Amino acid sequence: MLVADSEVEVVEHTARPASADASAGEPVGRSAEGEDEPPRQLHDITVLTRRSYECARVEGVPPEEFGIARNARSIRDADYCFHEVLKSESALIAQGFDREQVRALPSCAAPANAEALARDTVNENSGGEGGSDDGINRANRLIRITEHYVRMDYEQSGDAALYRVTTGGDDGELLERDGAPDVVRVDMIPFAAMTPVIITHRFFGRSIADLVMDIQRIKTALLRALLDNAYLANNPRVEVAETHTSENTLDDLLVSRPGGIVRTKMPGGVAWQAVPTIGNHVFPLLEYADAAREWRTGVSRAGQGLDADALQNQSATAANHLFNAAQARMKLIARIFAETGIRDLFALLHATIRKHGQQPATVRLRNQWVAVDPREWKTRNDLTISVGLGTGGRSERLAHVTAVVGLQKEALAGGMTALVTPRNLYNSAKEVVKLVDLKDVDRFFTDPAAPDDPQNPRIAPPAKPDPLLIELKLKAEIEKLQAQADIETQGRKVQSEIALAERKFELERELKIMEAGFKREAHQQSMAQNVVRGALVRRGADGEGARPAAPGVEGAGNGADAQPAPGIDPMPLIAELLTALQRMNAPKRIVRDEAGKPIGIEPVIN
Repeated sequence: MLVADSEVEVVEHTARPASADASAGEPVGRSAEGEDEPPRQLHDITVLTRRSYECARVEGVPPEEFGIARNARSIRDADYCFHEVLKSESALIAQGFDREQVRALPSCAAPANAEALARDTVNENSGGEGGSDDGINRANRLIRITEHYVRMDYEQSGDAALYRVTTGGDDGELLERDGAPDVVRVDMIPFAAMTPVIITHRFFGRSIADLVMDIQRIKTALLRALLDNAYLANNPRVEVAETHTSENTLDDLLVSRPGGIVRTKMPGGVAWQAVPTIGNHVFPLLEYADAAREWRTGVSRAGQGLDADALQNQSATAANHLFNAAQARMKLIARIFAETGIRDLFALLHATIRKHGQQPATVRLRNQWVAVDPREWKTRNDLTISVGLGTGGRSERLAHVTAVVGLQKEALAGGMTALVTPRNLYNSAKEVVKLVDLKDVDRFFTDPAAPDDPQNPRIAPPAKPDPLLIELKLKAEIEKLQAQADIETQGRKVQSEIALAERKFELERELKIMEAGFKREAHQQSMAQNVVRGALVRRGADGEGARPAAPGVEGAGNGADAQPAPGIDPMPLIAELLTALQRMNAPKRIVRDEAGKPIGIEPVIN
């Protein structure tokens, strides 16, 4: 884990002169004695804030820097392992180790590990002290630091636990950090190992070089013998008869050059050795060695396309089988890496992030930006890591996807639209674009998903809203609701006032109509009374004397009661008078027209 504090860097950008400050209206200070102080000078500055973030890193470890117990079968179950590195003196002090102790440690010596010497092909450590400088720049000198991971009962509790112990120098001196020995209890050994060829019940497996090392040695010996045979054929051994030699014969034979002369006393005094050729025997052996190498490694010339005649007179099916057989070994090695080292590596990364993650991060997961907070992760001690099985080469996967597209076409042609949807067709097209190595799918096909479809990969996750913005939106909504309520209340008030005015108008109209009816009835009654009185008076004037008037009927003339004339029957008049009084005293009802408007009143007579 890399954890660092935030840094603030202040950089002076520009400076304004004092005259500019004075002309801009800056106040000029005065001292206690009344003297003018120099004007204040203002500066424009730029503040840069640098924020560090945490991350989990994976680093490769050279084999000469790592060691493990001989009886260990895996790193997880090992009782001891170590990691040996070279660090500078200043880096160790910055990590919190004791300054005086670190300065007293010796510089690293030349590597004594046989594996380190074998891997040092360019004499990097031939200087003796590993390239460090003990005199001029001691802060940069390299010191051998070893981190030991050992299971022991350090606290004397009776139970062994895993501890990390840091030592320095070739003698393994225990280092102190922050005033205490650097013996820290840890949860796991932070290493993951992988090997291409697994050996059962052993930690260290075999590499590809181990599989073909003996074959390489055999080929080296055969080629060296073939070259020696060629050298000997060019310069064969010579048989010289002493009786035919002169004092110059040996000197001439020691000089080997084309067209050279050998001087002898007699012809035929020199016999050249006939060297038999071994090429016809060596070349088949070399071919056998190459075939054995291909059997062991799975890398063939035909599969790599290096041999122009390897695929002659072969069908496409046979060539495909040959290619698959050549790739099987490499696929097996890749699967071993995935099931061993890569699986353990991801388990270590998950545990490290879960333990040390202190802040959320935004990552892209399945083409969507998702906020991930390691602090909310559950304890996953039984975490299962799945490794992709693989579905063959790119051409094979393209053929498989093409077959799926053909099935989708047949389903659509058969009217089975519920079986194949536009989303299914888009997924097939996306896989085809990926397999033909065109990264941007949107350039060729458009996602049919709706904007609110959560499966739409182009939809970015909603950002967390600002609390202040939410408060402002709530206030705006409340004000909007209040305004709507006020408008509705005012509208209802106006409508009620209109309805009340209409009702008042109707009631006043009905009242006026009733008053007019009452006045008309009173007028009719008065007219009827006047008619009756007039009739009685006329009849009384024609008679001999006057009779008492009917009850309730006033007489006329001279203040005396009018009496009907003898021989006249007053009953019809009385009946007519009673009927008029009954109509006048009877209850009234309002008469309305077809539209319901009042047009008059009429008495209600049973």
